[in-house]
Amino acid sequence: MSNTESPTRFVQFDLNVNYWRKNPPNTPEARPPRCPICGAPGQSSDGRIVLHGHGSRVRRLRGPIAADGKPIQFEVLVRRYACQCCKAIVTVGPRGLLPRRRYTGNAIALALWLWAVWQHTDPKVRDATCPVAESGVSRPERWTTLRRWARAGRDGALWSGRPALALEWTLRLCAERVARWLWSFGDPDAPTEEHRIFGAAAHAR
Repeated sequence: MSNTESPTRFVQFDLNVNYWRKNPPNTPEARPPRCPICGAPGQSSDGRIVLHGHGSRVRRLRGPIAADGKPIQFEVLVRRYACQCCKAIVTVGPRGLLPRRRYTGNAIALALWLWAVWQHTDPKVRDATCPVAESGVSRPERWTTLRRWARAGRDGALWSGRPALALEWTLRLCAERVARWLWSFGDPDAPTEEHRIFGAAAHAR
């Protein structure tokens, strides 16, 4: 990183995507208690603001907003903050939102479970999680996005708490291991497996 670049970090706020979408917190409410880069308090004991509000951005997302819901496209407003100590730019969004992903973490978790654990076909998984009609694809029976998620999950690039997996494993096996790891974060009293894995993504890190 050059001297002119600022480190960035995404912080999850303790609201799920659906609630945040309808009732986004304001700048003071969403301010993190500490900078995730240098550890400086968001607001010092004397009242001085250390994590300054740095505007907001619209994130366009895809996926169902409930485990048994239809996939949709929607927008959420994420908050940004600038640390006055280390110059980091911190982005704050709801639980279940993953940095640099077009789909919610809930949708990705559900897709990996359906594909790798339940062994559903690509088109069936796509219908459950993707709201966009596919066009111009030579192999409609193969949804390449699933393989990208499986690779990212294998490399520990979806949820940082999930260690990288063996490169020699098949992508479907990697997807299954990631999905079963996520399962441990789910509510054991959830009414269905879909509800449990969908909700688990909001608690994984």
